[in-house]
Amino acid sequence: MQTLRDTQANLDVQAMEKAVRLIKSARRIEIYGVGSAACIAEDAQYRMLRIGLDVKVVIDPHIQAVSAALTGPDVAVLTVSHSGSTHETVTATKLAREAGARTVCITNFGKSPIQAFADVVLFTMARETNFTTEAMTSRLAQLAIIDVLIACLALTDYDRAVDVVRRTYQVLSLKRY
Repeated sequence: MQTLRDTQANLDVQAMEKAVRLIKSARRIEIYGVGSAACIAEDAQYRMLRIGLDVKVVIDPHIQAVSAALTGPDVAVLTVSHSGSTHETVTATKLAREAGARTVCITNFGKSPIQAFADVVLFTMARETNFTTEAMTSRLAQLAIIDVLIACLALTDYDRAVDVVRRTYQVLSLKRY
């Protein structure tokens, strides 16, 4: 609960607005994450697909590097990294930026190497403990940021987003008995 409160209290509304504009203006979106951030990246992809965005997630570090190097000015890259210091995601974000992509990073508050390659940084405020084997609070904070980002993206073209959600709901209903 404290992580969510702290993340909400420190949410930079201007940075969120800039991230939304950057992502909405992109022809394609790529999302990078490794380790415990990989499932967050995959969730972000699913949620963006559900509102009709052209998005792909890349969680393999080698494919991240190749894909990032092949981006360009019409691509937005969203990188999720709690530490902001994971070599693979920092490298992929750097390569994407060097290729001309616009970059958004979701990372924990504080100075980290990934920030040097981010056009926009969306900070979480998560304090991990030594009692968990996986990053629990950081993932909750990252999901909260993703929730806000998706809601804001959907609101930029509400009618289209609602229509795509309706259509994808109907498609997904075929998967249920």
